[in-house]
Amino acid sequence: MLNSRPARNEAVGWDKTESGEIQIKIIRQDTWKIRMMSKVFYIPKERKITLDEVGSEVWLMCNGRTSVGQMIESLSAKYQLNRKEAEVSLLSYLKTLGQKRFVGFMLESPTGLQGSVNASGKKWE
Repeated sequence: MLNSRPARNEAVGWDKTESGEIQIKIIRQDTWKIRMMSKVFYIPKERKITLDEVGSEVWLMCNGRTSVGQMIESLSAKYQLNRKEAEVSLLSYLKTLGQKRFVGFMLESPTGLQGSVNASGKKWE
């Protein structure tokens, strides 16, 4: 898990606010079930989730190049956490983002990732 590289779902829209926070935009699906439910309950067409400072930083690091291990090191250094605290918090947060399908996790295969980039931004060879 620590070698995996989280990548944001390209179908999820997001913006950076003036204060530096990230706002994730969730657009309502247009299925017959949703249309039926929206006649009975109010379901907005778009919903925004605002991430806090740490959540925004993690979101920006989910670029497909930064490994979970590197994210843990960065967060523990910046927020003066011991490694275990940063690891537990980050893994829990990434699990939540993954369950909501906001991010996916890229893993290196035994033969390498041809055509993909590694953590330093260079092509795998």
